[in-house]
Amino acid sequence: MAISLVGLETVDLVSRITGQKLSQRDLIPPVIFIAGLVTVLLGVIFVGGTVSEPEKQKLLATLYRFSTPESDVRRLTHLMIKGVKTNQLYKASEELVSLTASLTKSQRLLLMSLGYEMSATDGEMDCRKKSYLKIVAKSLGVNPQHLAFLEAAFNHQEKFDPTALEEVNFLLDPVHFHEIDPIFVKAASDILIALPAKDKVKTEQLSLISYKKLKEFQQSSKKIDYFCCQIYQIIKDCKEHGFLPYTLFSDITDVSKKNKSEIFRIAVIGEFSQGKSTLLNALLGEEIQPAREIPCSGAVTVLKYGKQQRVICRYRDGREEEIPFSEYQQRASISEDAAIGCLSDELAQSEIEEIIFEHPDLELCSSGVEIVDSPGLNEHPERTAITQKLLENTDAVI
Repeated sequence: MAISLVGLETVDLVSRITGQKLSQRDLIPPVIFIAGLVTVLLGVIFVGGTVSEPEKQKLLATLYRFSTPESDVRRLTHLMIKGVKTNQLYKASEELVSLTASLTKSQRLLLMSLGYEMSATDGEMDCRKKSYLKIVAKSLGVNPQHLAFLEAAFNHQEKFDPTALEEVNFLLDPVHFHEIDPIFVKAASDILIALPAKDKVKTEQLSLISYKKLKEFQQSSKKIDYFCCQIYQIIKDCKEHGFLPYTLFSDITDVSKKNKSEIFRIAVIGEFSQGKSTLLNALLGEEIQPAREIPCSGAVTVLKYGKQQRVICRYRDGREEEIPFSEYQQRASISEDAAIGCLSDELAQSEIEEIIFEHPDLELCSSGVEIVDSPGLNEHPERTAITQKLLENTDAVI
């Protein structure tokens, strides 16, 4: 969650909902999430016309998951319930978009999951509640396939899209919620328990992978985002007094966007013919990356987890194209003549920015990790320059 991207409009909206004069510093991640959740849950129970006693109890039980008794967050939660109900904000999609603007894809999916859980409180999902949740999901940009899966799951249907099952399980993986609060980790885990189970072998395989260091990195990102918020306010105050240039706003925004992406990039860097591609082929269990005794990598290749094997070319002009696997090594390589003769024209004329290779065997990348194969260092100026540029957006290097 990018706290520094929470604007004054959102601060004013939450202040109006709670009847409290809040500042940007008051809108910690749990408060922002709960504000959106209160709006969605009230919309679900009121769209049906009458509110049953089990729904009232379910509303409080769901919201109380995210705070402790006597806490400021619990106090604000009660004020939100009253404010959203009085102003009927659940009918205003624009207000909900403002409340959830800083939420990540995983956090929005958790919010929708809790909405579907609420809609099934009385045992059967009302068609009006289904329609309301679809409207909400569209305004939040939630994948329609993920939505269809949630509806099928909470309706206890046995047929569902296995790809959507995998993707929903990935997005709701508790590792994506450590940055907010441990309470959210528990909530995501509870939702996963309520959903259809993944293939047992797959689950056991995933459990062998440790993400301890990745979680520590995400915690550090959370701290950086908090400091971004403070720096943002300082720059704003200084700008009003003419002390600092306004361009610093964009610098802080860039840092905050990087934190929000939840992608951890590891680059494999080294001189040619030192085993970079061989290492990556070993991780995949098959010879994917071109490897030979002379320089062969001509483009940056990003290896990431995918439900199926596919290759995507990203071009310098912004275009993207999915290509057959049979063309992958040809696109990822430079010719032997260019490698031996150091023909820089071949690199200069290449339109490829990077090649994305998705593979189902890359389980170690299933929590947002990307492994990047670089052209190499100290062998040719053009290929060295590509590698040096790559390092600007890399979190770790092998």
